[in-house]
Amino acid sequence: MNCFFADDTAILAQGSTINYVIHTLQKGLNNIEKWCTLWRVAINTDKTHAVMFRKGTSRKELKTLSFFDEDLTRDKEVKYLGLILDDKLTFRSHLKYNTEKFWAKVHLLFPLIGRRYPLTLENKLLLFKQVLRPILTYAAQIWGIAAFSNRKKVQILQNKILRIIVNAPWYVRNSVFHNDLKIQTIDEFIKELSRNFFQKLVNHTNPTVLYQLNYTHNNGKYVFPYATTKWSTPLKPP
Repeated sequence: MNCFFADDTAILAQGSTINYVIHTLQKGLNNIEKWCTLWRVAINTDKTHAVMFRKGTSRKELKTLSFFDEDLTRDKEVKYLGLILDDKLTFRSHLKYNTEKFWAKVHLLFPLIGRRYPLTLENKLLLFKQVLRPILTYAAQIWGIAAFSNRKKVQILQNKILRIIVNAPWYVRNSVFHNDLKIQTIDEFIKELSRNFFQKLVNHTNPTVLYQLNYTHNNGKYVFPYATTKWSTPLKPP
């Protein structure tokens, strides 16, 4: 499967054996190489990365992919469209990267959202919803499958910034100001984002996009594959 966005290109192959995956990827690289040679498009091979997504590890030395007569190193993670994909799909590196971006933005906005600054609570919450939370939940429709321990770290960041915004003392529970401010928890917000995202995919005209709905097997019990996440509210049409 080929994915194109502006000048970024990704080739994805899956199979039951590693040799089949490597052969398919090499075939895709050869096709791109021929096309670039035909149209005289220069490619920076230093920015080309190869990642093998799998559960275990192989004791055998895997065949190296080549692109424009250069061997591609196999990396542990790769960044594509702002999302860091590691070879185990734990998304730990991506969440760490998001955390650093989040605190950098908080330091810039602190004169507006700090405890002792006169901006109204409504405007502080607006900054949180429009600026800070999108940083925390960028591509959450994908990394929402991360382990609870990793998602909990994101929730802790939200707890901290909301506590600063409302100037809540230490003894006030996080659930109290979440309820009072009507702010969803990170898990609740990710579920909402994911539901909206996959609902839009159902009637998409691009077959490659439609294929993304088949990321898990549908056993007939659930209307959609992603319904196996057992959301508390029933799926409603958009």
